[in-house]
Amino acid sequence: MLLALSATACFISACSSSNWKAEYYSTVLPTYDFDTNAPTMIVADPWDLSSKYYAGEALQALKKRGFNNIYLPGQIDNSFIRNVIYVKVTKERLDPASNYQYTFNAKGVCNVVNGVPSCSIDTRNAGATQRSVERIVRDAYRVTFDWYDVYKKTRILYVAGSAAVNSGVYSDLQVLTTLLNDTITRMEFRRPVQYIYDGSLAQNSH
Repeated sequence: MLLALSATACFISACSSSNWKAEYYSTVLPTYDFDTNAPTMIVADPWDLSSKYYAGEALQALKKRGFNNIYLPGQIDNSFIRNVIYVKVTKERLDPASNYQYTFNAKGVCNVVNGVPSCSIDTRNAGATQRSVERIVRDAYRVTFDWYDVYKKTRILYVAGSAAVNSGVYSDLQVLTTLLNDTITRMEFRRPVQYIYDGSLAQNSH
């Protein structure tokens, strides 16, 4: 049975709302016909425990897309496998973004060096001097799928989902599970696609 092909893509907002933004990207071998019944195995780096866990999540999500003949390593003899999907998840701490506000009526110079403000101010004839600094720490998340046809020895699909969120707002499990499921739901099997989309997460649900 050939798959019915459709797809319904970066950054989670820093506000308190449960709405968030992510990016979907995919490129595909356009002449390839994806078969939902082709025996398929989802694999991850054996030393990457996080990716191994989310391989199981990906299996369930792909079954919802109609891929019923899909397995994890050890669940089927490798000689029967037609397609292999390599799954990888990553998290990276981004450099803090800083917003600076200065209010003073003194003579002086302010410079920002390596993200740190430094002010030399002559206050002998000045009024009050105020300075506020806000530093925001963000985490970037990414999930990728590399899809290969074992018989044809060719790469047939590459998919990536990415998002970033203020650190401590959501748990890693929460972000990656949502990002993975959203990415698989949006998989496009006929043409290259890239876009940003709106999603939803329940804040502080760890």
